[in-house]
Amino acid sequence: MDQKPALFGIKHSNRDLSKTDSWGKNKFNSTFPAALIAYMDSIGKNPVYLKMGANNSIEHNYISGKKLFRLNPLDDSLYYSFESSFAPFQTLTLNNPPSVDLMLMNNKTSEILAGYEVKLTTLPDESTHNLSEEKYGSEIVIRMPSIHFLACSLASIYKDNRSDLKKYFGKNGFGNISSYTEAAQVNPKIGDIWTIMNNLITDNLHKQKPAIIQPIWKTLGKKPLLAENCLDVFVWSDLAFTKLFMTESAKIPLDATVPVNRPTRALIQLFFMLNEFYIRGNFDSRDIFQKLTYTVKNDKAFSVSGRKTNLLMKCEELIRPRITKQEIKNIILGGGHKLLSPERRFDAVLANSVDLF
Repeated sequence: MDQKPALFGIKHSNRDLSKTDSWGKNKFNSTFPAALIAYMDSIGKNPVYLKMGANNSIEHNYISGKKLFRLNPLDDSLYYSFESSFAPFQTLTLNNPPSVDLMLMNNKTSEILAGYEVKLTTLPDESTHNLSEEKYGSEIVIRMPSIHFLACSLASIYKDNRSDLKKYFGKNGFGNISSYTEAAQVNPKIGDIWTIMNNLITDNLHKQKPAIIQPIWKTLGKKPLLAENCLDVFVWSDLAFTKLFMTESAKIPLDATVPVNRPTRALIQLFFMLNEFYIRGNFDSRDIFQKLTYTVKNDKAFSVSGRKTNLLMKCEELIRPRITKQEIKNIILGGGHKLLSPERRFDAVLANSVDLF
């Protein structure tokens, strides 16, 4: 009997992998990473876990698939729900709860086990492909919903003891966001905002939890060819994730005339979501995103180049990912690769049509 198209380990999910539309680019980018983690778990390889350590540094550990998914990835009770509203965060936000790329549920009890953002990234990126391999890095693009999700993740630490946030935000909080909509209003406070957020993070190192799953796929430089060792998975904790935009330069108050850049804007938005949560027990992410734009477009929160991510992620697994290209056939099953429909880009077609030139 012919095997149906499938992905390793994903037995129960809200996507029918036997159908072509489940293999489109946007869907494949979240389903494949889940299957990759299940496969790695089955052969005893744990994703690299990036956690915030003491002294504002990133620590590298490992996290098992079972710890990440709260059940063994191959457990028959595990249900993979892709692009789903993460209901456990509903009470923290006035808006719809953040949608996550991957939500894990118990099929038998309907319990929601965990939810994650998934960022499938290429190694090397445009900024590192000319460097030596140990300096390769992946660009990470962060969208607004990820900031909403992060704010909920941090707020959830204080769900049952909101008054503990008083030590960071003061008796009445920082007041209404309408007082901080211009760069000239917020710049003098940037140093305070950075210090408060840094203190909050430092005090909660023991409560950090996995938040973002970042699989990497490695090519031969810029060529559209997979490296021999081409796949691995990194997981960022919610606190480690803040290192992508909480740059040391934001420690000092900025001159009132300096424009607010994207990473600093993300810090300000996160700060005011937590400030609102402290004042009233929930926050309005949509209102904050609309009012605290600082004339920067809202198409994305920010992006971080491979030169910067390399400094945070550098390890043996980044230089030599542990899963080889031969193993991909153990993850994409039943002829699923035939249902893939990548974007047809003119530049890609030209680059692969050397005979034209």
